[in-house]
Amino acid sequence: TPMLSLNNGFTDDDVEAFDRRARDALGRDDIEYCAEPKFDGLAISLVYEEGVLVRAATRGDGTTGEDVTANVRTIRAIPARLEERVSCEVRGEIYMSVESFMKLKAEKEQENVERAESGRAPVSVPVNPCNAGAGSLRQKDPSITASRDLSMWAYQLGEVIGGPQFTSHHATLEFLSALGFPVNPEITLVDSLESVVRFCNHWKEHRHDLPYDIDGVVVKVDRLADRERLGATSKFPRWAFAYKFPAQQATT
Repeated sequence: TPMLSLNNGFTDDDVEAFDRRARDALGRDDIEYCAEPKFDGLAISLVYEEGVLVRAATRGDGTTGEDVTANVRTIRAIPARLEERVSCEVRGEIYMSVESFMKLKAEKEQENVERAESGRAPVSVPVNPCNAGAGSLRQKDPSITASRDLSMWAYQLGEVIGGPQFTSHHATLEFLSALGFPVNPEITLVDSLESVVRFCNHWKEHRHDLPYDIDGVVVKVDRLADRERLGATSKFPRWAFAYKFPAQQATT
């Protein structure tokens, strides 16, 4: 299944338009959504066979990604072996916490002080947790990745063989948690457009209260049968929408 990007918008009206399209396509108003923080990291696809991690790949172009299996094995939050012997694909976001980023940034800045004193060229200093996390995951030496304190939130279950049948997205998240994956505690099941809008606006105001970076909210139709009916375009699923926060600005 391709790893598609998400249709997105920046206003409450954009969220309302997404909800209206979903209700019109399904022909009813009683739609439940999973509202989730949109993590500012690097999307990852994890493949398990009989409960054992065999491959990890970045999203790439949606069909072909970069093999980062050796580096992913060093991330403590990602289980090498699942609680059950199922074969499945798990999708999530690898990220670096704000605390870990500040530590890495300080280390690089101190290294540059020492390099300058000895007449050597400086090394690059990471500018934000997203870039730092992506760069850490793509290191040629897995031991460097291991030292960077990366983590992951699991947010989507792909194909699964040997596991239970599911009817809803939130049930798949509960299953992922039971398998040993970290699932974000802020994910909320809501049953109205008003609740979705409140969730989006709450996290727009409180995004910096979290110990990791988010750059929006992802809204997903919860019932899997509804997702099948809604389908997808060549670029994005019609059952999901990304509410993006305004870009952060600062005076240099």
